[in-house]
Order: sequence, then C-alpha cells, then structure tokens
Amino acid sequence: MSYLVLARKYRPQSFDELQGQEHIIKIFKQAIEANRIAHAFLFCGPRGIGKTSCARILAKSLNCEKGPTLQPCGTCFACQEIAKGNSFDVIEIDGASNRGIDEIRALRENVKFAPSYGRYKIYIVDEVHMLTTEAFNALLKTLEEPPPHVVFIFATTEANKVPATILSRCQRFDFKRISLETISHNLKEISQKEGVKIQDEALFAIAKAAGGSMRDALGILDQLSALGQKGVEASDVFSMLGIVEMEYLFALTDALVDKDCVQAMIVLNQIIDAGKDLKQLGKDVTEHFRHMMIAKIGGAALNNLIDYPKNVKERLASQANRTTVGAILKAIELLIQAQETSRVMETMRMPLEVAFARMTLAPVPSTSLVSTSAPVAAASMAPAAVRAVTPSPVPSSVTSSYKPSIQAPKAVSVVESKEQEKVLSMVAEGTDLTLSYIQQQWHALTHAVSEKKMSLATYMQEAAAVSYNDGNLVIGFAKEHNFAKDSMAGKDNAALVEKIFSQKLGRSIYITIRLLDEAVAKEAQPIVQDAIEMFGGKVINEWHNEVKPPERRNPNA
Repeated sequence: MSYLVLARKYRPQSFDELQGQEHIIKIFKQAIEANRIAHAFLFCGPRGIGKTSCARILAKSLNCEKGPTLQPCGTCFACQEIAKGNSFDVIEIDGASNRGIDEIRALRENVKFAPSYGRYKIYIVDEVHMLTTEAFNALLKTLEEPPPHVVFIFATTEANKVPATILSRCQRFDFKRISLETISHNLKEISQKEGVKIQDEALFAIAKAAGGSMRDALGILDQLSALGQKGVEASDVFSMLGIVEMEYLFALTDALVDKDCVQAMIVLNQIIDAGKDLKQLGKDVTEHFRHMMIAKIGGAALNNLIDYPKNVKERLASQANRTTVGAILKAIELLIQAQETSRVMETMRMPLEVAFARMTLAPVPSTSLVSTSAPVAAASMAPAAVRAVTPSPVPSSVTSSYKPSIQAPKAVSVVESKEQEKVLSMVAEGTDLTLSYIQQQWHALTHAVSEKKMSLATYMQEAAAVSYNDGNLVIGFAKEHNFAKDSMAGKDNAALVEKIFSQKLGRSIYITIRLLDEAVAKEAQPIVQDAIEMFGGKVINEWHNEVKPPERRNPNA
C-alpha cells in the first residue's frame, strides 16, 4: 500500500476534529439541530485551514443514515463514500479547471436529478473565484432557486474576486488562520502517534513557518519525519526551511536597540554565514519590531495580537521597554525601505546594512561640512545614545561561533532627554540676524512648522524670504501660488509661523505676506550650491527633512 501523507491521513472527519474554527462549528451545530440548512454556503479563508474538510464533514452530517446529525457515524455507506471521495451524491468540482460556461451548463442540467441514496445532492466547488464571469452569470438563477434536494458549498481563498451577485445568494463563513498554539498542540499529538521524536522548539518553529495553515504544518512535519529515529530538533527545521532562529532575531534587535552598529553587523554576518535567506530575515526582523510595537503600546492588553508563547512575549516586552515607540516606528520604516530597495538592487545585504547604520548612528549635520565658524564636535559621529549599563550578552547560540575583533565606537557625550525637548534657538543671542541666513535655513524653519501643521509647511515650500529688517520679515509668493499665499495669510496660520520663527530665530519676528510679480528666488544652502556647480545639475525637488542647524556663535564673544 502506498504511503499516505500526514495531511490526508489526519484530515478531520467530524466537527470536533476540526481545529481552530470553533466560531463556525458552533453555527453549523445550531443550524443542524434546528433543521435550518441553507441551500448555498461560501467558505472563505487562507489555504490549508479546513474549508474543504468542513465541507465534507457538513456533507456527511446531512447525508448520514442517522442524519441530519452533529456526529456522523462514519460507518454507513454514505459516510464511507464521502470520506473516500467516491460518493455519487457529493460532487467535488475544481473551479480552476472547470471554470467555463459549458461546465456550469452541465451542472445546471444535473441538479434536476434526485440524489442516488442520500437526502441531498451536494456540490462542493473549490476555488470558486476562478470561474469566468459568464460561468458565474449562468449559475445565478440556479443558485438563487435550486431544487430542494440540492446544496451548494463554495470554497475560495480570494473572496474579493467572487461577484457580489453570488455573495448575496450564499451564507458566508470566514475561516481564520489557526493559532501557533493550536498547530503546535496538534503536531505534538500526531508526532506521538507516528512515533516521531521532536522537540517543543521544533514544533513551534514548524507552526510559525506554516503561517496559520495546518496543511502546510503537516507537510513540513512529513518532510522531517525521516529524522524520527534520532529526533527532530529546532535546528533541523531552521536548516531545512532557511528561516532565522528566534535567538538570532533577539540578538540582532538587542544590538539595534542599544545603538551598537558594530554588533548588529556582526550578527548579520553570522546569519549570512549560517546560510539563512536574507529576504526572509528582512521580513522576520520587521515582524519582530511590529511585535515590540504592540508590546510597547498595549502591554498585556494587546497580548493576544502577538501569536507567541508566553516566555517569548515576556522577552519582547522586556526588549520594548528599553526603547521608545518613535524608535520602533523608525526601525519599521527603514526595514520596509530596505526591502523595497532590495527589489531594485537584487540583493538584501547592503540595504539591511544601510538600514542598521541609520538606526544606530547619529546623523551628521550637513552644515558642518562647510561651516568654518564652529568645529564639528567629536561626538557627532558617535551612536545617538550611550548605554548606562553593560548590555545583555548575545545568546550563546549566536556568540559561540564568532568573537568580535572590532570595538564599537564610544560616545563622547550624552544629550539628556530633557534638554532634547527644549526649543533651541538657531541664532545665538546678541548675533545679528540677516536675510541671507534666514534664506539658507528656510527648509529647517519649514521643518519646524511641519511638526505643528504639515499643510502649512507645504504652503511655505512655495514661498521665500524676500526682505528682513529689525524683526520684520517679508515672505513672498509667485503669482501661480496665489492659493498657497492666501492659505498661509490666514490669521491662525500667520500667528503660528510668527511663533515658531520667533522661537527658532531667538527674537520676535513679525511677518508680512505678499504676492510678487516675478518668480521667487531661493538661495540654496552652500553644500547644495557646491554640488550643483560641481555636477552641473539643478534642484528638482526640496523638502524639509533637514537636521537642526548648529547655533550661530557671536564672533565678538
């Protein structure tokens, strides 16, 4: 007798054996008890979660000799034929290969005939969304008013592709992904029945890789069952699937949270040497930061949104407490950008390295490259934060095979969080403020406005400082930007600009907004102007994502 794969061998044969769909089973049981059976059902949900199995169980419940019943006997002729897939009264149709109007016309002719031996003639159409528009239209009338002995059960992974006219004629049931805990528990029971020795960590790794699909999980276990005599370990699962171990993810995230770029690069290189899929690593690290975000925002209240064992959730919460929500969101944004970049570069390593560097290293102000008024502080290239205590060591499973030979850069100074929250002036007290300086720092000023009101900052991008005299600043708009001028000139908007400019420029600023006859001339920053002259280019677009310029010093001080 040929070998029967685990997914077929352990296919659920009753409602009680169907895992993870209790909300649907409850409704079916109540409907059967009340003898209120609809003529058409639509089962929606991802692959491998029990849609077809549920359809077969429902068919057995309706056609069993003892039925309609909640517990099909499984021994009568109808139950056995349905289980084997040989029943004349339960017809399974593949919607992908029988998608044309001719097949549906044949179905319409066949529904007229009474069942052979059961109560109902049941049509199970899998992947129903693959039917053509003409086929759906041909089915409408029959689906709406079928003979009393006919029941339709449609299954699909893409309910959005099923026409609304079909949806309105069916009772819809949305199947959900099966939880890691349920999959792990089911795999453990099956492993014991099959005599396969497997670690709990390996079961969890299989369940996570399956992505909520019981069939996929059983398929992976089937592949690993050849190792049953010596036992299946978590490392076997990671090696076969190319996925990244949880300890690697925690070690890598620890380095990123601690602003230790060197350590992050070392762990990344170790993951590469282990032969892991870097694209999968990008997805896993992004998901890890997502879990940290949930733990940071909701704590125990949102624990159910993280499908991990309790001990892993506790580690995630502990890791999240060492950073801020803003840093986590920035990390997620950078990791998503890295994955987008990898599609163009056809490699994932460099985009990940760039993302890690941007997460861990403090940016260098562009003005420091050309300014001669103040030397660049030694700490500007240091990590953005200095750890107050010795960081937790990387788990032994990661550190055992490498010893870093490079010391991480040490920060010279730390900016206290309270000082970061203060409003810092761009211009030192007692220093003359000039129109040229305001023009050079226009985008930095716009950035400050965007933190309070983004729409107002958008209008300011079309404007420029025209003149300045003793606190009175004239802002000009070209004629084609009359709408932006009128919007900015509103009482509330003008008052907000005056307030922010006064704070940033260190003195009282009063603005006047005018419409100019000629295009507004904007003075580029020195470093931008040098680049334009060097490469013979031009500015296409500018925005306000600049770092805060250094304070101007009083040359007479």
